[in-house]
Formats: sequence, structure tokens, C-alpha cells
Amino acid sequence: MGQDDPIQPKKILLITNEDRGQANAFLATSDSLLQADPHLELHFASFASLQTAVTATWKHAQLTAPGAREITFHQISGMPMAEGIQNYFQATKTPRQGLLPVSFLSPPGISNTLRAIRDTIPVIVPYDGPQLVEIVTSIVDIIKDVDADLVVIDSLMTAALTACSHLGVKFVCLSPNAIKDFAARTQPYGAGLWKYPALFSGFSYPIPWYQVPLNIFYILYAVNLYLRDHYRQSVKDHLATQTKATLKTPIDLIRSPPPGVKILVGSLPELDFPAVPPAHVFPCGPIVRSAGPLGEADPELAAWLARRPTVYVNLGSICHIEEDRALELARAVVVVLEQAAASPGSGLQVLWKLSKFGEYSTGVGSRMYEILGRWVDADQVRIVDWLQPEPIAVLESGHVVCIVHHGGANSFNEAVIVEMLGIGRLGSRKAKPLWAADELGGVLADVLFGKDSDSIQSKAKALAAVCKERGDGAENAARLLLEECL
Repeated sequence: MGQDDPIQPKKILLITNEDRGQANAFLATSDSLLQADPHLELHFASFASLQTAVTATWKHAQLTAPGAREITFHQISGMPMAEGIQNYFQATKTPRQGLLPVSFLSPPGISNTLRAIRDTIPVIVPYDGPQLVEIVTSIVDIIKDVDADLVVIDSLMTAALTACSHLGVKFVCLSPNAIKDFAARTQPYGAGLWKYPALFSGFSYPIPWYQVPLNIFYILYAVNLYLRDHYRQSVKDHLATQTKATLKTPIDLIRSPPPGVKILVGSLPELDFPAVPPAHVFPCGPIVRSAGPLGEADPELAAWLARRPTVYVNLGSICHIEEDRALELARAVVVVLEQAAASPGSGLQVLWKLSKFGEYSTGVGSRMYEILGRWVDADQVRIVDWLQPEPIAVLESGHVVCIVHHGGANSFNEAVIVEMLGIGRLGSRKAKPLWAADELGGVLADVLFGKDSDSIQSKAKALAAVCKERGDGAENAARLLLEECL
């Protein structure tokens, strides 16, 4: 290359599912990548429904990086992961409540925990053989077409892991999940078996000594189930026959990560279970989409939030609630509102983003209105199915004093509420994984008005300071990805 030859821009291809729990980390990182290097040629591959969000991300990046190139979107052929999972549950006649298997929503216990572990198979392999072949083939074509310097993939996306491994391209994984999820296997003294609660066990942390043998059994059961599962094996065989590719899943990524692969996680050691991160796992800090001021996106909502301290209820995009469950949560809200009303100067209001499963009303004359009508009429409770502003904009308004969430990665990163860190409480220890009005209402009241409320607030502020000191998670991830292109 001569001295006057222009320097070729770096080219990165991001590949993720459309599910926002994972995709939001990719959208946030895309924004930061364009701001860090406006000349970057950024490509984004996903299913059709994510294209609008990708375009919005580029437009947001232009506000501070006017010369940023437009993100090129590539639509992946085939069905999205969530649809594949639902098809599996339907085909296997798995009992469901809402979108989730009944086992996921039932109290922990040996029988149900084993059932729930079995019901995670479609999360790992969400398609049958022909469906996976279509998606893997589409991703392989996109990777070849783009010919990027670096491919960045969703750590939960089996099809992308398989395609990258098949082609032998350089790739990095990006995940909003915990460090522990990728580090448990490598912990000293086999601590991954006895230190961290097994999936669906319901065990607390640290695990009481008398529950350790059962915890080890659950983990070994899950490993054995994965290795011997006939469904996974049939999909693997069909894929190999049709494409010569070897099936690679998130379990393979954890058990035997490819040499040289890096996994960027949206967490920090201070926000996570105590663990020694392996050398290939890079904690970036919370990777959360940035948003403009709430007042610009929704002036009316901004004004309403400013009226009094607000409890924000948002159980995430995957947690669709049936009416009876929603009513139980409404009764818990009443407990808090009544206690706040009895304390001078402690008035509260509630913003509830409710994702319904099934058809039911929350308006006048409904069962929900019978419980919350008094506060709805006073505009002290708002129940909405959609919010125009990003959740982070609501939290950054400065008026949210408590958030109720389902414990997912993005909710955790946006609110960082977890009992282990002393900055929140488990909402229903007795009714978990669901909730009971009296228990949840009492826990909410304790967090807001109880003897530990000042401690909870000070610890939350201390962790916020740690996050600020370590830098924005999306910016940290973007910097590491650009370094990988060198």
C-alpha cells in the first residue's frame, strides 16, 4: 500500500437474536462503536423485527458522531429463537403458563427442578434439524458476504456459534449475563459444583452445607441430560448430514471455549457472584442502551414522575403475566401505597409496565380496577403496556426510588437490585419463582421504609460509583472490539 492510499475502515459484523434481553447489549455496543470510530463499517445481522431498532441506534449515534456511517442490516432467514422454542414446547406438549413452561413457574423441589432443567433443552437448541440448517446456512452466507475483520456473536445464539465455528472465522462473544455463567467451570477446588446454586434449585447463596450434595446432583444431572439428549443429537446429526457443520451450543462455549475466543460480559466483579474470571472472560460493566433525556422523549411522563417518588414495575419483555398473577402483584402495590399514605411526607406513585398474557382489561369495571381504582383515579398509579422512552431514561430521571423486576440481565444492569449485594430484596422467598401479595408487599415496604432502607440506598450509591469509575460498559466493550480488529 502506497503512502497516499486511503486507510481501509475497520469492518465489524454483529450477529444476535431479536430477543431484547440479549439484543439490547448489541444495540448499545453498536452505538458506542460508531461514536468511538465514525469511519467504522458496521454490519448487523438479526431477524426482521430488529431492523427498526438498528436504524434508531445509528440515528442516535449521529447526534454525537455526525459522520458515523449507516449500519448495514442483514436479515437472517428462518424463524427467531423465541418462535422456535414455542414450537418445541407445542410439539412436545410441554405444559405452559403464558409463554413459559409450568416447570419454570412452579416452586423448586426435586421433581419440578429436574423437570425445569429438562425444559431448558430448547433454549440451547431452539430448532429442529431443517430449521437450524436454514438459519445456519443464512448466517454462513452473511459472514462470507460481509467478510468482516471481526464477527461478534450472541453467546446464546446456537446458530451463530455453529456458523462461526464451521467457517473458522475470528469471533468474539458478547453477553449481558453474569461472569459466573462463564466462570463456574474453571473455579478452584471444583467450586462451580458446590459454590453456586444450580439452575432452578431455588437455593440461596452461599449454599447451606446440607444442600450441597443435592446441588451437585442437579448440576451433574443437567450435564448428563445435555450429553445424552436425543433431540439435540438428532438436530446435530441432521445438521452434519446437510451442511457438514458441527453443532455448537452455549454449553460448548462454557465447557470448551474455542482457542483464543474472548467473551465480553455486561457485569463487574463487584456486581456479581464472587468468582475468579477466566483469562478469556472480560467484565465490561453494565452494557445498557443510552437514551436522551426523558423530557425530550415524553414530556408528560417526565412531569408526572417529578410529582413524587416513584416505584417502577417492569418485569421485562419475556415475562408476560396472566390476569390472576397481575392481580396478585396489584395487591402487593396496595400494601405499599397504603403504608406510604400513613407516613407523613412519604407519598408514592407507581408506574407499571404490564406485559399481558391473554386478553384482560385494567380499566374501569375490571378486576384490576377494583383493586387499584382509587389510585388510578387519582393518577397515582399508571398501568401501561408500552413506554415510548427507553427504561434507562425512566431510571435516569432521578425520581425512581425502587424498581420491581424479574431478575433478568438487562433489568439487573439497569437497576442492580439483588439481595446478595445488600441493595435490594428477593420479592417472594416463599412463593418463588412467582409472588404472593402479602409477602411481596411487605418486602417492598421494607425496602422503602424499613430499618435497612438507608443501608440499601447507601450501598446502591456505592455500587453506582464503582460503575462510574470503571466506565460505561458499552464503551468498554466497543474499545475491546476495536482492539481486536488491529
